[in-house]
Amino acid sequence: MTRETIATDLEVAADQIAEISRADLQVMLRRAALMLSRDGLVLDPKVEEALSGLAAEMGLSKPELVRTIVGE
Repeated sequence: MTRETIATDLEVAADQIAEISRADLQVMLRRAALMLSRDGLVLDPKVEEALSGLAAEMGLSKPELVRTIVGE
């Protein structure tokens, strides 16, 4: 699920707040929280592990490493 999809789902829910179930809203909010807490990156577990290892070797945080990779 992408950030854009989650944002769209939340906007639709906000527009239809009286009609959305509490359970559906709870799921959407948890997904949004997860995306925010992971810097918006949803990665395959193997990629996540590789980035974590490389970041540790380089003394960087994962977000710093990704910014470096993308920037170069």
